[in-house]
Amino acid sequence: MGTEGRRDWKRRESFASALMQVGVVALLLAGAVAWFVHRGGVRKQTEEHMRAARAAALRGNPGDLARAMKELEAVFQLNDKSRDAQALAADIQTVLWLEHRQPGADAKAREFLTRAEQLESRSGERYGARALHLLAEGRPDEAEKYLADLKAQGASNPKLTLALAMALQARGDLPGARQAFARAAEAAWRDPRFTTAYGEALLDEGQYAPAVEAFGKATSVNPDHLLARVSAALAHVYQGRKLEEARKTLADVLARGAELTPVLKARAGALKAELALARGAADEALQAADAALKDWPEEHYALFARARALGMKKAPEARAAFEAAVAKRRNAPLLYLDGARALQGAGDGAGALALLDAYEKTFRPVQVATADGKKVSLLEQDGRYWLARGGVLEAAGRQDDALAAYDKAITARGVGLARAQYAKGALLLARKDYAGARALLSLVAPDSGAGTLAEAYAAMGDLLFAQGEFAAGCQHYYFGLVRARVQGTPREVLSARIEGIRKSLEAAGQAAMAKAWVTETGALLQ
Repeated sequence: MGTEGRRDWKRRESFASALMQVGVVALLLAGAVAWFVHRGGVRKQTEEHMRAARAAALRGNPGDLARAMKELEAVFQLNDKSRDAQALAADIQTVLWLEHRQPGADAKAREFLTRAEQLESRSGERYGARALHLLAEGRPDEAEKYLADLKAQGASNPKLTLALAMALQARGDLPGARQAFARAAEAAWRDPRFTTAYGEALLDEGQYAPAVEAFGKATSVNPDHLLARVSAALAHVYQGRKLEEARKTLADVLARGAELTPVLKARAGALKAELALARGAADEALQAADAALKDWPEEHYALFARARALGMKKAPEARAAFEAAVAKRRNAPLLYLDGARALQGAGDGAGALALLDAYEKTFRPVQVATADGKKVSLLEQDGRYWLARGGVLEAAGRQDDALAAYDKAITARGVGLARAQYAKGALLLARKDYAGARALLSLVAPDSGAGTLAEAYAAMGDLLFAQGEFAAGCQHYYFGLVRARVQGTPREVLSARIEGIRKSLEAAGQAAMAKAWVTETGALLQ
């Protein structure tokens, strides 16, 4: 009996226990389902906000970056430990800090980057931001080592390539920087930030046409990218082209008002100053440049415009103004080379040479790799520098030194080879070394008319006239006038050249040829 009771008790206990266990399991399952549903909902919302943030950031304007940050703030409300969101926020704030100089962005950039690193984010935004922070702290060598270590570990990301380009640029390795900028822009062609950075690097070197092309790629993916638009307009004005279009761009950008960051305001101010210089309004340019520098004192294009305005006025402080521009952007050849020409034009030959000496001091220590892997001095391969130096020396009457500089420009065989050959040929022509001049000028002003330098054809015409070869001289003068017209030379300038050649022919007893010359060239003035 006792045994049977115990069996009944076990049955009753087991039944109740089973019911309780079923209930517990049901509760646990319901909780688990609810948790997974909630987690899935959070993940979905996080992904949606992240996609929206990346899409907004991709457009690249400050307003777009602000919208991207709002999306990321929504992510942080859902999950403040989202490491990729923290890294993206660090990247965006770094852009606002270093590219736009937005007040307060530096502290936010450091804060988000610290969080991303603590959460061990593996995104390109985290590593790219860290490299840019090292550069901002004046530690380019550490930035290069950091990027090299990442590359050795197999890291590959356009943001890392962009940071490497900036590190190489800071070191003065401009050819290496150009290649890295180009690689980054090609890999991230949908992001105007990359092609704009490439364009600005080219603009710093005075390579206007490639810079315009790069800015054009940026605006092809976002036609409203403000920095690319205003920088492209600036490049056009430096070329003396599309001035009316540049004025419209300036008006459009300035109309954006509160959307403009300090850098955008200062860049627009530099453009305004350069447009004034194009009209010969030096005082107006000076006023615009000073206003731009109030928005952002580090804007080197505004400093450059200010110096150029002072040079146009032949003000004694022009030299110091060019030196101030160079101090803000030591690795920008444009500031030195065009600055030296401007000072020479203002009558300050000593200042021009001093600026070129500063260029040599900056770039002579830089070693770059050749195609065969050897290390050589960047300066020895810099034909533009030697061409500029030769021009300043020639203007100062130091012809032998100028010829030596032109020889170095020719030896460098860079993009300015034709100009270097013309410059040396023209100087030999001035010294009445006709044989030497002809050997060089025939390379850049061939009889076929295939040359591109109008001035080279004009010089060859002078040489041929000096040797009594009037028919051949007229042919070369004509080629030169055609090139000059294509390049936008004003009609009155062309007319004066035609008239000058007519007088030379008549003075040489070539009246019939002079009459034919005027008839043949008349169409160029239509």
